[in-house]
Amino acid sequence: MKDVLGIACGIFQAEMGRLQPRFPRLRTVFLDSMLHMRPATLQERIDGVLEAERPDRVLFIYGDCTPRIVELCRRSGFAKTQGINCCEILLGREEYRRLRRAGAFFFLPEWTARWRDVFERELGFAGGRGVEEMLREVHNHFLYLDTGVTPVPEDTLEDISDTLGLPMSVKMVGVARLEENIAAALETLHAR
Repeated sequence: MKDVLGIACGIFQAEMGRLQPRFPRLRTVFLDSMLHMRPATLQERIDGVLEAERPDRVLFIYGDCTPRIVELCRRSGFAKTQGINCCEILLGREEYRRLRRAGAFFFLPEWTARWRDVFERELGFAGGRGVEEMLREVHNHFLYLDTGVTPVPEDTLEDISDTLGLPMSVKMVGVARLEENIAAALETLHAR
């Protein structure tokens, strides 16, 4: 069996470090998680990796972050994890939808560590100004998805809640669903 090139969102880097022994034939390249805010740039980076590596088989550990990811996965030699975004990949479709309908705004470990950068630089909410109104239009609480790989950053979560004005809770999700999702995608890839 040939090795598979994994192209993964950097949001999963710590979790993939935990799962790597389970997938020894998966060699993973990580791209900055902020790139999903700029799909054209993300696709340029993906295309660059594909051009440099010229792999026979590719597994995207991504949501539907660019139209081309979805398009490529219709071809032989390409597959992706199931889920429209990183949260759905970790939670599964039904749980993700249930929590979204309940008003959750999700935080994952990698983004939580640099949340100010996300909201201020990437979303343009300097000092948190304006973000409360935007968030409250759709969300009524924050939900940190604890993958169990890094300690829950209690102080940071409290700071987020205080600064952005919504209550924060923690949901233990672990990495089992991510592992199952990757295994299923690899099985699909090898069956083609």
